Amino acid sequence: MKMAPNYKIAVVQFQPKDVAVEENFQKAESYIRKAASGGAHLAVLPEYHLTAWCPEHPSFVAACAESSADNSYLARYQALARELNINIVPGTICEVHPASSFQGKEQPSDDGDNGKQEPATWKGQPIEIRNMAYWISASTGDLAGSYQKMNLWHPERPHLTAGDNIKRHRPHRAFDTPLLKPGPNGTQVPIRAGLLICWDLAFPEGFRALIADGADMIIVPSYWWVTAVDENSSKISRDAEKIYLESVCVTRACENTAGIVFCNAGGMSQVALPLKGVLPPVGEEWDGRKGVMGVETEEMQIFDVDFEVLRVAEEDYKVRMDMGGKGWHYGYTLWRDDPEGEVKKEE
Repeated sequence: MKMAPNYKIAVVQFQPKDVAVEENFQKAESYIRKAASGGAHLAVLPEYHLTAWCPEHPSFVAACAESSADNSYLARYQALARELNINIVPGTICEVHPASSFQGKEQPSDDGDNGKQEPATWKGQPIEIRNMAYWISASTGDLAGSYQKMNLWHPERPHLTAGDNIKRHRPHRAFDTPLLKPGPNGTQVPIRAGLLICWDLAFPEGFRALIADGADMIIVPSYWWVTAVDENSSKISRDAEKIYLESVCVTRACENTAGIVFCNAGGMSQVALPLKGVLPPVGEEWDGRKGVMGVETEEMQIFDVDFEVLRVAEEDYKVRMDMGGKGWHYGYTLWRDDPEGEVKKEE
């Protein structure tokens, strides 16, 4: 049997300056060039990397409009992917769009944070702000996949539109990437990836939906501040956020037999695999823990990801095999394509 390949993934951790879109882009571009020169096949940036998250700033909406106007910054990343022959997940980009019919109506949750919201305005027109992640393919600059954040953190909800508001209950989707792995009968097939964002980490259902759609690797750009512990939680542990992030990426990797790439502006970025745990940066020895980046540090690390590990883990645990069977106990939680191409929930 032909072994699955290794690919190098660069994780770029930095704290963007508030509403300094061009300055933040220049920093990101510099790191991507460094990643390409270091042999990385994929570079990943953090959430809100162009604008930072500062919704009360008087220029925040203008910065979002600047970062997404005519897809100018997305197009610049696409040009970099072509020039440098590197895949890029440019964190997230806050995009300004005309308000949809769902804006201003009841939101899906009934927790009190998601009630009626007045749409933001830009140049006198009602708008919505979408927090978007993309996979940009090496060489071509094509968009292989995209995702609008579904699970908004509570302070985001007055300002952003969740991804399932446009078409309710739309399932998460994986997509083919230019990276390849061995397929049947000596063929090469695409490695499939999925995109989630920050607070999505708290919901294993999103990961399950992506691996049900064949995802080998899930990329999670984030803006999660490890030192920002809620007052009540801090009475129990001042390390509450650190404890969460030390645990969740390895857990998601193991329970889904998938690679997890977590790139966080606030620190503790990491790449985790089943069977191995957290990967060390290139050139360092593996111990299952070394490789978690510092808290609120600025750094880039390149990780050598052996996709053969995923095959071995699935062969051992058979998670995907069980999920694909008709008798799987939790099939009702997944959405499938019926023969006519319609998306429907499992009965």
